Amino acid sequence: MKKIEKVNVRDIVKKHGAPVYVYSLNKLRESINEVKDLAPVVRYAMKACSNVTVLKEMLNNGIKIDAVSVFECQRAKRAGFKSKDICFTSDVFFNADEPEYCLKNNIYVNCGSLGMLEEYGKACKKRGKKSHPVSIRINPGEGAGHSKKTNTGGPYSKHGIWHQNLSQAKSIAKKYGLRINGVHTHIGSGGDLNHLKRITGKLVEFAKEFKDVEIVNFGGGLPYQYDVEKPQEDISKYKPILEKRIQILEKHFGRKIECEIEPGRRFVAGCGYLLGEVRSLNHTFDKKGKRLDYVLTNVGFCHLLRPMAYGSYHPIWFEGKKLGRKQDLIVAGPVCESGDVLTQENEEPVARKLPKPSPGDIIVIGGAGAYGYAMSSNYNTQPLLPEVIVEGNKLTLSRRRQNLNDMLREEV
Repeated sequence: MKKIEKVNVRDIVKKHGAPVYVYSLNKLRESINEVKDLAPVVRYAMKACSNVTVLKEMLNNGIKIDAVSVFECQRAKRAGFKSKDICFTSDVFFNADEPEYCLKNNIYVNCGSLGMLEEYGKACKKRGKKSHPVSIRINPGEGAGHSKKTNTGGPYSKHGIWHQNLSQAKSIAKKYGLRINGVHTHIGSGGDLNHLKRITGKLVEFAKEFKDVEIVNFGGGLPYQYDVEKPQEDISKYKPILEKRIQILEKHFGRKIECEIEPGRRFVAGCGYLLGEVRSLNHTFDKKGKRLDYVLTNVGFCHLLRPMAYGSYHPIWFEGKKLGRKQDLIVAGPVCESGDVLTQENEEPVARKLPKPSPGDIIVIGGAGAYGYAMSSNYNTQPLLPEVIVEGNKLTLSRRRQNLNDMLREEV
């Protein structure tokens, strides 16, 4: 019987219903221990999963926060993080009150465009700030990602100040009395160590252009293997790469340089599961007369968007009293779009060799901790799902299932 830690998945569904998000606390702790050894300062890109229990586990392990909105800053503070532990990276622009919020709360800001840097400068000047520290995000001219949609570097990415425009960044900083003491780059989610090695080398050279640099943030993008049949990516080899980069910078500047990284997915992808229920079976025939068998579940892209958005792979298991033989199955959800398919490749539905389930069996979707609940929605007026924490044989409800009254309460 499939278990998450020591708890049978059927018992979880019986107690909390389905679909339901489940996080293994021990798996989370394993990944935290793996990642936090890589650099002196490790931040968690909390957009991946902002569950309060996950945030508190990060806090207890000395992990700091990378936030992409004021609301994430507020959520992090509510979980116990101090302002000094939070970096605000809103990528390309500020919303109306965000510069003032960051200044008032002493939150370090990382600007991802020339316009954002200028806006922050104006806000600092208005408050009479002189020589105020700021970081800039640099687009190094190339990117990487498991999908074009997650590639955040290069000429077709909106993210970061183009590497040839750094002199303009200096001019804006000088105009408003900003002190660029931090540089940062992030090229995308789903690259590999070769990409990271090359890009960290580029950032070192960009950093040398700013005399006040104290912090160099090499971003996230640590590789993660979703397919349980393949070996997990070894990220320990990243540590000597970072150490070498910092040695070069400290020799150049003649002072200590703080090295930071900010993974999101690598921290939480493997600790999360999405449990649902098989509701029906169906089949069609293709143009050549080949039968296509569908397993229809109550897990839709409103619950887990990644397969539809990116064609992402997630491991899938079924839990039932008597599963059938393994055969080619297309696993799909209930939403009335053809893209609502959990088994995809290159953003197209594809069959996967799985034991055939029956209606009422449980579907277990792995690798759902990162950008799972965080990207879910109320599409089709579906309620947001509960989140459950598993530690050993203990189950704790971290977030209750949303109901219709919760949704209607927001309407005017």
